[in-house]
Amino acid sequence: MRRPAPWQSLVTSPWSIAKPTDDAKNGERGEDLFKCIMASACAFAGAASAQTAPDNTGPPCAPAPNCAPAELNSGDRIDYQADFFSQFSPQNALDMVRQTPGFSLDEGGGRRGLSGSEGNVLIDGVRPSTKSQSLSDVLSRVPAGQVVRIEIWRGSLVAGDGAGHSVLLNVVRTPSAGGGVWEAGLEYGSRPVAAPRGEIAYSGRNGQFEYGLGATYRANYGAREGYWRRYNGVGALDERIGARYSSSSDEWSLSGDAAMQLGGGRLSLNAQVESETDTDRDGFAFVAPTGALLSDLFIEEVEEQDGFELGFTYLRPFGPWSLELVGLANRESRDSEEIGVRSDAAGAVTRISTQDVRRDEEETILRATLSRSFDTQSIEFGAEGAFNALDQAFRLARDEGAGPAPVLVPNANVLVEEERAEVFAAHAWAPQENWSIESRLAWETSTLDFTGDADQSVSLSFWKPSLQITRNLGEANQVNLRIYRDVGQLNFGDFVSAISLSDNLISGGNPDLQPETSWHIGLGADFRFDNGAALGLELRHTRYEDFNDLVLITAPGANPGDPPILFDAPGNIGDAEQTRLEVSLTTPLDPFFPGARIITSGVVRDHEVIDPVTGRRRVISDRPETNFDFDFRHDIASWRFAWGFTVSQNGETLTHRFNELGVREQDAWITAFVETTALPNDMRLRLTFWDVGRRSTDNSRVFYDPDRNGSPVRSEWRSTWADNAPWFLLELSGSF
Repeated sequence: MRRPAPWQSLVTSPWSIAKPTDDAKNGERGEDLFKCIMASACAFAGAASAQTAPDNTGPPCAPAPNCAPAELNSGDRIDYQADFFSQFSPQNALDMVRQTPGFSLDEGGGRRGLSGSEGNVLIDGVRPSTKSQSLSDVLSRVPAGQVVRIEIWRGSLVAGDGAGHSVLLNVVRTPSAGGGVWEAGLEYGSRPVAAPRGEIAYSGRNGQFEYGLGATYRANYGAREGYWRRYNGVGALDERIGARYSSSSDEWSLSGDAAMQLGGGRLSLNAQVESETDTDRDGFAFVAPTGALLSDLFIEEVEEQDGFELGFTYLRPFGPWSLELVGLANRESRDSEEIGVRSDAAGAVTRISTQDVRRDEEETILRATLSRSFDTQSIEFGAEGAFNALDQAFRLARDEGAGPAPVLVPNANVLVEEERAEVFAAHAWAPQENWSIESRLAWETSTLDFTGDADQSVSLSFWKPSLQITRNLGEANQVNLRIYRDVGQLNFGDFVSAISLSDNLISGGNPDLQPETSWHIGLGADFRFDNGAALGLELRHTRYEDFNDLVLITAPGANPGDPPILFDAPGNIGDAEQTRLEVSLTTPLDPFFPGARIITSGVVRDHEVIDPVTGRRRVISDRPETNFDFDFRHDIASWRFAWGFTVSQNGETLTHRFNELGVREQDAWITAFVETTALPNDMRLRLTFWDVGRRSTDNSRVFYDPDRNGSPVRSEWRSTWADNAPWFLLELSGSF
């Protein structure tokens, strides 16, 4: 006998909670269409489990804080009803997602392609068709009152996921959408200037037409100070440097979305325009060991960024088949003007450097998938095409008294264009009730064209197979084994060069850079306990080919006879490997500490690569071997009050340049908050304290001649910290 797929419970439960009473015929037609669309969205993911979902329209969850989630579908889907989150007084869906046990929000963006870069959150079974809008922003615009429940999808429900997530979170909203959220706040930051911020969003429904509008504004004013020391090759102090950094930013965005019936399916549209202005002013005083002032350096940079995004998703069933079309267009322009003025001890200007950069970026993507489900199996076929481009115009000039003279920076004025295509097929199968197997095969091809300072064309192609096996253990526990090949994301900014005026350091561009490829084998586990605790484990080993790190670039000098220009740039350095263990735990502290809970996670990595300069094994650059996060929250329901704190700590990182070794260390980052909802209309007042421990960042650099095979010739130590720490953010939020 054919059993119903999990998406059938998904599409019936929300509508059984609150059906519109007006326009009954339209409501029935809308409900049927909604079921079909959700079937289209989830048929492939859900068919393999073939489990009958119990009805979950019974009594609401027990009052907070003893509310426990309902578990459905033998562990493939775990539901947290809206009442479960009432103990946290959420204002929007983001507040609820952050308090979902055993789930960590992943914004996506780390893999190639639209599907590969998608995050791990769905709304009503469908991913938002956006890349410029973060999932946090999208979720913050959904009022908590519109959320029926939060669902955790695992195992066969996520089989075939193009982004490779082993866990997805689905926000199920009431169909009678209509309401808004707002937030207003002031940040009194490391600079003693109040920075305003605010957000307002509204979503509504008129028959079968849904719409949403949102606007945000954020300002930020910061300041840091620092202390540098520079030493010669024998360790004697050459000079001390006092540093002060000041920054300000203003950004705003307008967004909108709409959904409607069209051609027997459902069309969803979204759009956003945004603008941001950043200003940085840095000052440095260079002092001799005797205490005498040697020189001053002042740097000011102003960057303006404007962009817009348009996206759509179209879902339509064709008999037993389901069609999904996704399109996305992003356009962004950045203009940066930077000036550096150096003065001697008497205040006379000795050098003026100016750097002007304009970048125009665009991305256009179209993806189509066709899927079909059977009793215990499902198949999916699809294709994706994309066009990406970056056009940089760069100018650097230096005036030492004779007038501005241009300075040559290799690979700085470049147009990069990429045409990429991918085809893929996937199969999901549940051979037994507690087992599911998912296999996927993709092939991509792309052509990169460079014009300007670099003039060349590169063609690439890759196979990307994957296999995942999942086993349910009891009602709520699950383990999975996954093997897959991945292709690293290309950052077009790595193809073009720029200059750091404070360090006189070229951040090089390398048109020969290719995406790294890697094989992964991972064992994961997700355990859920009766008291609401959740434990996640993942052990993964990765072997890389054409690993991306820094390589030496040699470019000819500006004039015949000039020495070559040597600089570091992103490049491929050969094979590398990494073993990674991640542990996450969410647990309430009842009965020892009623109303309190902790969320903690940690990552330990062991990695190595062959150094292209020394030929010896070393760790991977800019990748810490440990990360740790600890979050504590205590809710006192009778007072409508909560408080808590977060501690984050990253291990040290090493940066390997051809003639330099850098080490970066940071103290723990600590934040704390207090909040109350004992206000009219359930408004929430929240006070957050940032940088409670006044974290310092220490950087040491050792320079070698002619490269790291040679002897140390000088070294440098830097320490920076925030002014006026801790600083605070006061926010008032509510719904309407």
